[in-house]
Amino acid sequence: MDKQYHINVSAKEIENSRHLIICGDPGRVPRISAQLKDPHEISFNREYRVHLGYLNDTPILVSSCGIGAPSTAIGIEEFGKLGVNTIIRVGTSGILSRDVKLGDLVSATGAIRDEGTSHEYILPAFPAVAHPDVIFALREAVTHLNLQDRFHEGIVHSKDAFYSETPELIPDAVSAKNKWKVWIKARTLITEMECSTLFVISYIRGWRAGGIMAAIGDTESGELIIDHMKGQKEAIDVTIEAIKRLL
Repeated sequence: MDKQYHINVSAKEIENSRHLIICGDPGRVPRISAQLKDPHEISFNREYRVHLGYLNDTPILVSSCGIGAPSTAIGIEEFGKLGVNTIIRVGTSGILSRDVKLGDLVSATGAIRDEGTSHEYILPAFPAVAHPDVIFALREAVTHLNLQDRFHEGIVHSKDAFYSETPELIPDAVSAKNKWKVWIKARTLITEMECSTLFVISYIRGWRAGGIMAAIGDTESGELIIDHMKGQKEAIDVTIEAIKRLL
């Protein structure tokens, strides 16, 4: 097929781009691509809204992948077939660690595989880790933008069910609460829904991958999201700076 089935994009349209920024929300794609030169939309099919822009005349892709691991896996697999080999997820998350505050940024060095998609690829003992090149690029970008006071690196939690964060909605509420306590006691920074699958697939395929998330809600305390945009601009800025370094 000339175009990949789900993302509806061809190799010719992406101009041999090797770098991809992914997010969940299609509405976030224009906000990311606006940081690039001459951004334009090349496809919007299902949850995959795809823009192309340029950094130093190098084509850079930006795409939404919907919510959660299954649609993320489909998206990155199809971009990978077109030659993409470096992926950064820029997203949002819920706080688990007391060290993380609303609006802070978290770079995932690794992820807990508490979802099902990555397990379709390989056994549970296989780790989900970000690529060192991406970890270091994000760290350097944070320093360049003077955001160190709001920045954290470490293990994140990836899940399938968003509302599992509310144990009262789970039939076995006691077990659900205890599970969250375990992740918190193990110093897990945040919870989100895509990093573990992104990292596992990328490692298996030989790609570089990483993720930086804005903390917009408090899972541990149940505090309502105050501002769903909190920290998102800074996360996007850091991602663009990191891509510059990866080039």
